[in-house]
Amino acid sequence: MKHPRTSSWFRKSAISLRSIEPVVLSWLCDQGSLTRRLVGLCGDGFSVRVLSQQWVKPGVDEAHLLKIQPRQNVLLRQVQLLCEQDVLVYARSIIPLSTLQGPHRRLKHLGNKPLGGYLFANPTLQREQQQLATITRNNPMFTAALPDNNPDCSRIWGRRSLFTLGGKSLLVSEFFLPALFLK
Repeated sequence: MKHPRTSSWFRKSAISLRSIEPVVLSWLCDQGSLTRRLVGLCGDGFSVRVLSQQWVKPGVDEAHLLKIQPRQNVLLRQVQLLCEQDVLVYARSIIPLSTLQGPHRRLKHLGNKPLGGYLFANPTLQREQQQLATITRNNPMFTAALPDNNPDCSRIWGRRSLFTLGGKSLLVSEFFLPALFLK
């Protein structure tokens, strides 16, 4: 599953946050570990389903944020975060080869372990460049995030953050799906 491109990202300061439902806003603006928050919500019912992990070329905007060449291969990891059988979040991570060398090479072998558990356990973690997006049905990212094409859903909200670990970067995008707001 190759990753779709989106150019719908914007900084939080570019919109009126008052126009976003408070429950959605609480997830979009939370600066803590999404994994930890979902475990708090789901308990032992929390799990990670890996959709794909493959080498791809990043989108131009992704390469720009990561300060790498667009022709450089990156590891794309796409997962669903579940509570029991309900898919709450679609997440995709772009990890440059340089980040996967040295102490963070284990990021290639997470399997069904959450990336957030690894990131937020690292004392050098920094979150930068957080952006938001609203994705509608006509965007290919919508189908990637919500493949069952829920007819009651016309848009989904997402956020992406540039993280650095000891000076090495990765880009994590998280899309909050309708089932999350029913919990």
